[in-house]
Amino acid sequence: MVVGVGIIGASLADRLTRPATGGGAGSRDEVTIVDAEGPGAGTSGTSYAWINANDPEDPSYHRFRTAAMSTWRDLAAGFGDPAWYRPAGNTVWATADDAKSRLADRVARLTGLGYTAELIEPARLRELEPHIRPRQDALIAHYADEGFVHGGSATRALAERACRAGAALITGRRAVRLNTEGDRVIGVHLDDGRDLDADLTICAAGRHSPALLATAGVALPLVDPSVPGSEAPCLVATTSPADVVVNGLVHAPGLSVRAAEGGGLVLESVELDAGVDESASLALMEMVGDELLARARALIPGLTAKIAEIRRCVRPLPLDGYPLIGAQRPGLYTAVTHSGITLGPHLAVLIDREIHGHAAPELAPYRPDRADRAAS
Repeated sequence: MVVGVGIIGASLADRLTRPATGGGAGSRDEVTIVDAEGPGAGTSGTSYAWINANDPEDPSYHRFRTAAMSTWRDLAAGFGDPAWYRPAGNTVWATADDAKSRLADRVARLTGLGYTAELIEPARLRELEPHIRPRQDALIAHYADEGFVHGGSATRALAERACRAGAALITGRRAVRLNTEGDRVIGVHLDDGRDLDADLTICAAGRHSPALLATAGVALPLVDPSVPGSEAPCLVATTSPADVVVNGLVHAPGLSVRAAEGGGLVLESVELDAGVDESASLALMEMVGDELLARARALIPGLTAKIAEIRRCVRPLPLDGYPLIGAQRPGLYTAVTHSGITLGPHLAVLIDREIHGHAAPELAPYRPDRADRAAS
């Protein structure tokens, strides 16, 4: 059983119902997926959905994310290169001197790790993004192998393929408790009173995971999104259909922008997220949306689109920033992380291997109990 049908849960369900391959997985599993809403209705369908390994700080984790980018390419090829997968590249620039220095250093370090990263001239940017107008003194970087997905559509496609392969999807019902016998988790109790039994319960419930796991006395170190000023929530705005085209991801000072489904643009700004916690009023969210649109119009001359939707995206942020993947009790396996969009399909491959008895050493650094193990 998989609890949660965001990108990680849907990737797991899809992987677990695929025919066995030479990777060591067994025959197709009987899979039930449970979610209070529907595929991609939560964080996965709201987020900026950037696929990348753009941080060189931890080379091991960088390699893990690079492998995940490759898994996305393979997965998309199996769907016939669908419109929801957009490996369209990422362009970033900086204008302040200290930001320029950091960007140049990042490009150099990523290049040293074998990652596709380069500094480009303004003329090259005009070829890549003809409608974008940065400041003339900007230092510009391009990452050709990065991209994004339309998270809701990607999640639905994976869940639908899993269902065609035999998975049972239960939506509109929340798993409110883990059922146990002694130390073993044997399934979940739903909010309609039903009990669902399972040989293995995989918690992929994202931000809701700590509450569910706590019902069996299991802790998960996530940033609490309910605390005022929490980093977990962010705001993502989508515009009406735009009369200009943004081809790939664009990260400008103060604004991130990419294409949305339906011809609009997705807008986000890290610096505007600070006040958009779970207590933020609709008026505040609308004010942030207006500011995002103003910044987009400054960046993209001639943009006449308006804000069509503003959504709060609550990210499951592990306290130390790394994935939380592994068994926590007999019959219970947890798969929760930020960067779920980047990592989801790759985690599914490794978890499939591991729960069928084949070690996945790539997951060893990311066990949920790593703080306890380090302390002991």
